[in-house]
Amino acid sequence: MLLPIKKGQPISLKKALLVVTVICWTVPIIVFMIFLFSYYRNNVIQKTEALMEESLKNYTSFHSQKLNEAIESSKKISYDLVLEKAWRRYKNGEISDAGFYKEVIGNLKSKYINDNRFLMTTFYLSENTDKLYYATREQASYIQIYTRDVKRYAEAITSENSSDANVKIINGRIYIIRNLYTTRNYTKFGTLVLELNKEKLFDGINIMKEYDLGFFVDDPGEMVLYNDELKEQDEKTVLKELKCKFNWKNNRKMVKTEDKIYQGILYQQKFDDYYYGAVLIANKDVIFSEIRVMNSLILFNILIIVPVFIYMLYFISHNITKPMERMVKAAKNIEGGRFGWQIKGNAMPNQEFTYLSDAFNRMSSEVKYLFDYAYKEQLARKEAKILALQSQINPHFLNNTLEMMNWQARMAGDDAVSKMIEALAVLLNQSMGRENRKLISLAEELKGADAYIYITSMRFGDRIHFDKDIDENLMQIQLPQLILQPLLENAVVHGAYTVKGGAINLSVYQEEEKVILKITNTGNLSDEEERKIKALLENNNTKLPETKERHNSLGIRNVNERIKLIFGDNYGLSIHTEKGVVISAITMPCNWEEDDNGKTAQISEKPEGLGEDKAEV
Repeated sequence: MLLPIKKGQPISLKKALLVVTVICWTVPIIVFMIFLFSYYRNNVIQKTEALMEESLKNYTSFHSQKLNEAIESSKKISYDLVLEKAWRRYKNGEISDAGFYKEVIGNLKSKYINDNRFLMTTFYLSENTDKLYYATREQASYIQIYTRDVKRYAEAITSENSSDANVKIINGRIYIIRNLYTTRNYTKFGTLVLELNKEKLFDGINIMKEYDLGFFVDDPGEMVLYNDELKEQDEKTVLKELKCKFNWKNNRKMVKTEDKIYQGILYQQKFDDYYYGAVLIANKDVIFSEIRVMNSLILFNILIIVPVFIYMLYFISHNITKPMERMVKAAKNIEGGRFGWQIKGNAMPNQEFTYLSDAFNRMSSEVKYLFDYAYKEQLARKEAKILALQSQINPHFLNNTLEMMNWQARMAGDDAVSKMIEALAVLLNQSMGRENRKLISLAEELKGADAYIYITSMRFGDRIHFDKDIDENLMQIQLPQLILQPLLENAVVHGAYTVKGGAINLSVYQEEEKVILKITNTGNLSDEEERKIKALLENNNTKLPETKERHNSLGIRNVNERIKLIFGDNYGLSIHTEKGVVISAITMPCNWEEDDNGKTAQISEKPEGLGEDKAEV
């Protein structure tokens, strides 16, 4: 019959290997995936978007500089006074229409047509907007284009009382329109219209081929594109959304939008004469190509990792878990009483398990032989040896041995070892209790406590500081043996030692009709720990778990039970946390004595010294 698996028993090797294998494979892969998708992917996106934003700002700075230079050129014609003087002479009748025309055209050509930044220049008088004085670089019918596209905008600006330069984008052409005023009495006498050369406007800018760039001035409805027009409908949709997000209140701000394929950015900036908006649209598959490569790499790795992982599971199962299951099954048969059971069947898959199975079979045969023929004889020999050892290890033998060790240490001049041996001897004598006394004096109990403190101090050095505060008038009071050492040990192990250092204080004092033995130590108790300690001292949990704290738990419970048995339920041990320290306090009656039967009785007065008579009961 197989024994059932007990609670708390380790899991099987098969499960452990499966868990470890899965963790060792999945955790690094998951961490790698998280890194790629959260850090690397976001880093690529952030850097690409930062590059796009920087390109858009450079694009804006480049164009705005050229636009501002063209606007300054349009203002200089007012400062040289050529057109103003010609107009005054024409108005005063000093020159004819032909003479005025000649002077105006000559001035326009010298100022603008010889400058390759401009394609066309037009001037007309404010009182006669239909009579145009123009010069152009293009051979096309300029008058037809002007009449169709520009005239209404120019005349609208002529009607305004302002000399500000107006930048207009009309059907993909860029114009600067401004009124001209006299310098003396600020009288409007005409309007100047300049068409900019787009090729020169874009000339010199380094634009990445992955980007579609464009800009508008004041009105997002009209704009100039670097590539003349957008080919894809999705690009046009993104551009339309960007135009809808245009806001006159936004200055030096980036506005973004995107769909499944394209990502667009709008950058707006306010200048003295106009409000500029630059637009960048890019295909996400192109600008984020690194992410696509990364996704392909991840998929490729998964296609490799999955078969390797499956093969590893098969390898572990075939070479480790299945042979181990065969050996465990054989061991359980022997455990069930089938001595001599042999592992048979298919050969083991590797040398190690072959050796183990052969060794197991030999051992099983040996066990059967020993059980059948030599068990009782061997058991008798072992019992004899144990009795012999027990007879040798007795208090007298241990004390003599410690005395010899102490003598050797003193002869060698090793005072530290000698003191530790003496302290250990004190602890052994006290713990063995060879005099079989139930009560001892506080002075004797402190000797054992001092020995433990000295050994602990040598072990931990400066990490733990011990301090004592003892009322000398209480040195001869009687108390149970070995009640301080368990509390000191508990303070070291569960107090100061858990915080890698601290202080432990032992104090003994009288409080009304009670004597208090208090140990405080650096540390803290959780609510759960305090609840368990309270239940332990109230004897609510009679069965303690088999843990490393069981020894200390037994010690403090033993101290509490002995005090209550000797002095009554009004006295005992309490442990709690207060202001960052753990306090362990023993309360005992101050005035009591032990009768001839070993029982305690309270007396009327406190004994004040050794050798004095005690009051009667």
